Amino acid sequence: MRIAYLGQMADVSGENGISKKIRGQTVPWLRRGHQVRYFSLVPTTAVWSGLTPLETELVTRGRFGLRLWRSLALARRIRTWQPDVIYFRYAYHSAGLPALFRAVPTVAELNSDDLTEYPITLSPAKVAYHRVTRNRVLRSVAAFAPVTHELALRFAHFGRPTKVIANGIALEDFPEAAAPAPATGVRLLFIGQSGSPWHGIERVAELALMFPDAVFDLVGCTTGDWQCSVGTTPPPSNLRLHGMLPRERYEPLLCRATAAIGTMALYRKKMDEACPLKVREYLALGLPVIGAYRDTDIPEGSDYFLRLPNDGAPLAPHRDAIAGWLSRWQGRRVPRKAIQHLDHDGKEAQRLAFLARIAGVSKIP
Repeated sequence: MRIAYLGQMADVSGENGISKKIRGQTVPWLRRGHQVRYFSLVPTTAVWSGLTPLETELVTRGRFGLRLWRSLALARRIRTWQPDVIYFRYAYHSAGLPALFRAVPTVAELNSDDLTEYPITLSPAKVAYHRVTRNRVLRSVAAFAPVTHELALRFAHFGRPTKVIANGIALEDFPEAAAPAPATGVRLLFIGQSGSPWHGIERVAELALMFPDAVFDLVGCTTGDWQCSVGTTPPPSNLRLHGMLPRERYEPLLCRATAAIGTMALYRKKMDEACPLKVREYLALGLPVIGAYRDTDIPEGSDYFLRLPNDGAPLAPHRDAIAGWLSRWQGRRVPRKAIQHLDHDGKEAQRLAFLARIAGVSKIP
């Protein structure tokens, strides 16, 4: 198949969650012999080296008035390339997209509920524009690929073929980290950003206050970010802010950790189910995870995932349960066989089969 992967103004010039996800999905597609090209309006046309050998056609977005014409130009480029199917990372309406999607079978990947997320991340004017235009986009696509069952239900009224495929990870790219000796003490790591309130940075601080003898490493947050999101109260003395780090610098911190922390405030998006990429990285290295949400890929009752309530209530009543869980996992790692189902290879085989069905292609590699 010829697959046009359409992004939505994401910056792919460096290593980030979106660029790593694009790589994780498209590498298996390329390995199977498909032709894949990434198209997007972008803040800069620089491309992260990790996206090699994916072909890219990037157009700088420019100011709002210019963006209209550049979006139309991008749609023309996709038509000229003549893909069998478009894989669209759904975000919002751009000029030319509805007509393009009606002309070429398009599968929209749903990563969040835009109706609950955008009001807490975008300006009122942008939210209003999105609400007016979203149906023009969603009613033009042929199918949905939501990352959770919860999202599948929320978009079900559009009546499109739907295939739930949670976020995965290339397990072959991650070594199984040796567990630190119990004598080194408890250490936890959290990757999160202040610009995403559902990450729950302040909840990590709450945990740090509950466990003053443990060390907490917070990657993705500077002192300035902390002041903007949490307030003037300084972080607890046992919580260390590392700012944004590439994988080569935060992975050694993970390897020293007893456990890692996933999404802690998903209720702010009025959601309960998720499949964060960072949690897949944690598990790929063998770290057990604390999270306050239901993970699409983790069976209920799995001891390697300590699920806390998804609300804003104090965590103090759960201190004993957390302490006991941490004690059980000191000096241990999650067995690779327990998380083998997270691997990209199987997930992308499912995605390709779904894309072929929507594109009307009878045989795929």
